[in-house]
Amino acid sequence: MKRFGFIILLFIASIAYSQDVEFKASAPSVVAIGEQFRLSYTVNKSASNLKVPTFEEFELLMGPNTSQSSSFSMINGKTTQSVSFIYTYLMLGMKEGTYKIPPATIIVDGKQYKSNELTIQVIKDNENIDSSNDQVGQQNGSAAITENNLFVKVDVSKRNLYVGESMVATIKVYSRVGLSNFGRTKFPTFTGFLSEDIPTPQRIELVRETYNGQIYDVGVIRKVLLFPQQTGEIIIEPFELECIVRQRLAGGGNGFFDDFFGNYRDVRAMRRSKPVTIIVKSLPQNNKPVGFSGTVGNITMSTSLSVDTVNANDAITYKVTFQGTGNLKLMQAPSVNFPLDFETYTPKESRNMDITEAGLSGSVSFEYIVIPRYSGDYNIPAIRYSYFDPKTDSYKTILGKEYMIHVRKGAEKGLANKNSGGIVQSFKKEDIRQVGADIRYLKSGNLGLKEKGVQFFGTLSYWLALLIPAFLFVVGILLNSQRIKANADVARVKNRTATKMARKRLKLAVLAMKDHNAELFYDEVLKALWGYMSYKLNIDRAELNRDNINDILMRKNIIDELIKDFIVVLDTCEYARYAPDINSVREMDKVYMQSIEVITKLDKNL
Repeated sequence: MKRFGFIILLFIASIAYSQDVEFKASAPSVVAIGEQFRLSYTVNKSASNLKVPTFEEFELLMGPNTSQSSSFSMINGKTTQSVSFIYTYLMLGMKEGTYKIPPATIIVDGKQYKSNELTIQVIKDNENIDSSNDQVGQQNGSAAITENNLFVKVDVSKRNLYVGESMVATIKVYSRVGLSNFGRTKFPTFTGFLSEDIPTPQRIELVRETYNGQIYDVGVIRKVLLFPQQTGEIIIEPFELECIVRQRLAGGGNGFFDDFFGNYRDVRAMRRSKPVTIIVKSLPQNNKPVGFSGTVGNITMSTSLSVDTVNANDAITYKVTFQGTGNLKLMQAPSVNFPLDFETYTPKESRNMDITEAGLSGSVSFEYIVIPRYSGDYNIPAIRYSYFDPKTDSYKTILGKEYMIHVRKGAEKGLANKNSGGIVQSFKKEDIRQVGADIRYLKSGNLGLKEKGVQFFGTLSYWLALLIPAFLFVVGILLNSQRIKANADVARVKNRTATKMARKRLKLAVLAMKDHNAELFYDEVLKALWGYMSYKLNIDRAELNRDNINDILMRKNIIDELIKDFIVVLDTCEYARYAPDINSVREMDKVYMQSIEVITKLDKNL
């Protein structure tokens, strides 16, 4: 048994040993003059002979300090183990400027490896920096919260562009205080734009950036790819974010024990960005190609044909593929001039696109299924497709290939000759261009003829056909008047639909919970709670907030315990939307049951 355990340990060790060597360097991208910071080198295997470059632009205060961390996991019988060896240097920025730290070298298993190169910007910060800390947010954890040390901003990649051209809007929060979490948010609607969210990490990480000569902890809240759909000035509405700042209470004087026993408070500060104005230009009218597609970007086109020799009535696939970057989502199938004797069908679309900061890129394909009905030689001309390239401010036209198709005689559709038993081929559409106006087709089938002398007027069917629609018309007027009267009572209608709306939102929350999408789950629960309260009380959503809901429900004679339960569920959802540790299915299920319970109780009391 001991021997078997030893074999397992050897197997685990071999897994860890067989992993690829990773040697990385890390440090803040920006520091202030006189500020201490850490420069770390991390390698995932036991190593030796670490050689670091000379730090001429920085003062070396301490190091290297070595540390080691390891992790072990087994999932579905698959064992993984990782080990990290960390070498840390404590540095001090001395002179303003931007400096590069060359790669360091290290020896692993007799082989030399290089780390990545680092670039560090040293600036003269406008505020005093506490050199004992590495994080800006910790330096001013107890400072007063102002618009200078905590604000939100909408950055755009372009402020002047063409209609249909892409731009990126990045919503950021800038902080020089102890920012710990986020609360309520209100995103812009981006009216006038076609918007696509750019994937960003669910957990917001703060990184250092300089803004107006100061160092801030900056977090990206959301990135959106925008395509303007109208010309003129378009205003991006302000973004609103509730920031939760953790401040240390003054006057404690207990030092270490203050931190240990939590001698601090959380302060909520609402921040609102400034509106952003975008100038959208119309596309140039000079040299605009005939049949311009409306595509803006940079694309290429390729065409293909499944076969060039077929029998009559056999299908052919003609495919057009576009690749590149631009407003591909709005691209429509190009027009292809197929021969008249080809039966055509609606093309099948296939889109494979990626949303990145560089734009909407990928490929769009259109497959045309055509069937030649008659034998002969046919030509499919090369298609022309025009688009506008904003980088060169010009229109461009791309061409496909021209194809010749030979159609052999097959089971062609025609008219049977009864005498000879053969097939008499009908005329081709290619050969017929105009039919004389004197040719008419004979009518066939049920013509609805009536026997002469029979009259419909005065019969029972006549009176029923006359009275029944009149009766139904009167009944419809009465029912419609009752419906209008009932819908006129807005408060009653909203009260009646409040629970239905809340249940619909909670169903969406259940789907998000099954997909382990915590952010969407808590967002739908919040919409269900606030929407229910708005409809039930007939109060506009904008007039409801956490501060006045208590007074409103007390005036409705709702018991204090039920009011407290409602506010607790609201606070839990708002906190959990940005809290990475409250996203398990168990926690979401608990919040879901609490929401149902509080809505049910309120429905009985309101």
